[in-house]
Amino acid sequence: MTTRRLTRGAAFALVVLLGTACATTGRVDELEKRVGALETRVANAERKADDAVAKASAAQQQAAAAAQSADDAARRADAMFKKSVSK
Repeated sequence: MTTRRLTRGAAFALVVLLGTACATTGRVDELEKRVGALETRVANAERKADDAVAKASAAQQQAAAAAQSADDAARRADAMFKKSVSK
């Protein structure tokens, strides 16, 4: 009887241990999937941020060129006005 109880107890402990290990493994797999999904989202956000920075830089360069062009046009207009007034 004592041996049967020990065997049943050992079998029960083994089942509990395996069940816990399986549950832990399942939980780890679930967490790894979630981490992978989060890493993908972070990578996408970083890519979008890099794209936005590149677009902002291009827009800044275009704005600087437009400002320079407007400044040049204003200088030419002032020069033409001064010439017409001085005649």
